[in-house]
Amino acid sequence: MSSEQIVERRVTLSSDQMSVTVLASHGARITNVRNVVDGREWLSQALDSTRGGRLESDATFTETDHCGWDEMFPSVDACVFPSDPYLGIAVPDHGELWSRPWDVVEESDTLLSQRVRSLRFGYSFERTLRLEGTTLRCDYRCRVDSGVESALPLLWALHPQFQMIEGTRLSLTGQRSTVLDTSSPEDVRAVAWAGDLVVQRDVKPGSDRMFYLRPDDDVEHATLVDPSGSWLRVTWDRSFAPYLGIWADHGRYTSGPVMAIEPTNGFFDELARASENKLVTLFRPGEVVTWWVEVTLGEGAR
Repeated sequence: MSSEQIVERRVTLSSDQMSVTVLASHGARITNVRNVVDGREWLSQALDSTRGGRLESDATFTETDHCGWDEMFPSVDACVFPSDPYLGIAVPDHGELWSRPWDVVEESDTLLSQRVRSLRFGYSFERTLRLEGTTLRCDYRCRVDSGVESALPLLWALHPQFQMIEGTRLSLTGQRSTVLDTSSPEDVRAVAWAGDLVVQRDVKPGSDRMFYLRPDDDVEHATLVDPSGSWLRVTWDRSFAPYLGIWADHGRYTSGPVMAIEPTNGFFDELARASENKLVTLFRPGEVVTWWVEVTLGEGAR
């Protein structure tokens, strides 16, 4: 495991309705998404400050200060790369972007563009955040080096850990009677969908659960709704990321109930498995692949 010292730098984007804070050099982690109108902070906060100003390049994600919003790429679960020219090279837990320092490309009061390059797998990854009113727009660009000999299977998944208060529920568009419980990758099973998901109701205290919608289950967006009426909606580019994972933690890894809405271009968490099943995007050398995510906040009746 290697590590490197960095200078901690926070960047805050703000509007009259929304505030977003990013640890710009610290894996480009988004630490705060706050509704300015009603004061609701939507992202989970750190258990402690164990990482300080040091990034561990092959750390296990759950052994760090587990919080906020990260980008998981090019895998979620640790594995070995499944194809040439990187066949057999280790892919770290939750990918490598969260534990790498990112460069700032452009910055203003409502915009932050950052870029990181992988020396291990020969790609550059860029994310641009734009804040307008109650919506945070995230535009992504990824380019595999032109010198790479073949297309690379690369798996991206969003990983925003939203903190749930008592009674916060997840609502999905569309109709379904079951979803897949993938908490144990070797024992995937269909479980009943009750019409919504509530961490305190559906996950035992001290445990967590991972769900996936079936690959052919079409959902336009996912919304978290508090009993007060405050809400957060995630919409994404389904032409690039047709799959949806949902992680719910009831105090196993986090300080309180947490839910992560995880649109992804792979099915499901392990790059090698998704590649074997041909359920992941191939990134061709020299081509720029783009996609987007939007997070919108609101309060009161929808």
